[in-house]
Amino acid sequence: MDRTTYAIDNSAILYLALMRKRHTNVYRFTMTLKHMVDPVLLQQAVDRTYKRFPTIIAGFRPDFFQYTMVPAAAAPIVRPDPGCLITMTAEEIRTCAYRIYYSGRDISLEAFHAVTDGYGAIASFTTLVAEYLRLRHHMDIPVCQTLRSLEEAPQVHELEDSYLSRQAGKPLHLPSRYAYQLPGQYRESLVHTCARSYPTASVVAAAKKQGVSMTALLSGVMASSIMEVQKRHRQRLRPVRIMVPVDLRRMFESTTLRNFILYALPTMEPGEEKLPLRELLRRFHAQMREQLDPKRMASIMAYNVRGQASVFFRMIPRAVKCAVMRLVYKYFGESNSSITLTNLGNVTFPEEMSPHVEGMQCILTPRAGSPYNCAVIAASGNLTVTLSRFPHRPELEDVFFGKLEEVLAA
Repeated sequence: MDRTTYAIDNSAILYLALMRKRHTNVYRFTMTLKHMVDPVLLQQAVDRTYKRFPTIIAGFRPDFFQYTMVPAAAAPIVRPDPGCLITMTAEEIRTCAYRIYYSGRDISLEAFHAVTDGYGAIASFTTLVAEYLRLRHHMDIPVCQTLRSLEEAPQVHELEDSYLSRQAGKPLHLPSRYAYQLPGQYRESLVHTCARSYPTASVVAAAKKQGVSMTALLSGVMASSIMEVQKRHRQRLRPVRIMVPVDLRRMFESTTLRNFILYALPTMEPGEEKLPLRELLRRFHAQMREQLDPKRMASIMAYNVRGQASVFFRMIPRAVKCAVMRLVYKYFGESNSSITLTNLGNVTFPEEMSPHVEGMQCILTPRAGSPYNCAVIAASGNLTVTLSRFPHRPELEDVFFGKLEEVLAA
């Protein structure tokens, strides 16, 4: 077994610093098949797959100055699904921050965000499910952009830290600005979800009718919904900012399977709740186009990695670095936005695999300081929107889905 280790990327540094005993940034992907899952064959598929993704099916070894990514020494053991996102233990973070569950017709992946972003998770997960289907149905499934070949070794371009190789220009620091925080906070590990699916074509058509991108449509409706909730609780309104993760691979011609995302932060200002929704959506579309300028993104990366690469940062003990980053993030990070809304796009499968897949869902762990997060994914002709929250009185769900369905019906 190759025990090559890897330096952690810029996103992993933050996720590792922010993890707590009772809260880690874990996400879940679930693929629903058209037959009951055989756990024995699923374990065989995991055994055949895990070495292909050494920077995803991996753990993080804590040293005095830093963490180091270490590929898992053995394949993860598939387990019955406990039914909700569960905080990862210190042992899981250290050895293998990647879980596989099964339940009925569902196969689920849960991963700590420090190992990879949505792109890498989908690549590893769809490759695993394809291998399971090969074993289950004795069928050939060709390699495509979504699936990786198990016959080849991990490729150098898949393992690179693209934050370091693609950053350029004068470092750009984005000032923090306090945004409205939804009421409620982390109390226990149980996560509640509310998911609704819509024909992908109808959402695409609605966005086209409004003259905006699908992500601008969803984030604008989300901002309008959060502003409505805010008005129930406050007289003096604060800005609503939606944190929208952006996959940088197309922008910078990268095929890395490690983290490679930054964020757009479209904002709805107090007073804009009086605007027609069409106008708000167009403002969000314009903000996102402006913020996603490649030169701007390269400069933000340059700012983010500058500290990571400095000798001073490297010489600070790991425990001190993590404590300082947690403190800074508490006051200037999470408070900078009202919710995360990640749109993972349309996941496509080879023709041979598609008849066996009914759909996909993604769930984000809610934030520690506010109760909600939102994930969107399209597969098999349907777009599934999932709101996740920690236990408290549900409030955002009905407002958001009601507004979204009004837009889709218009």
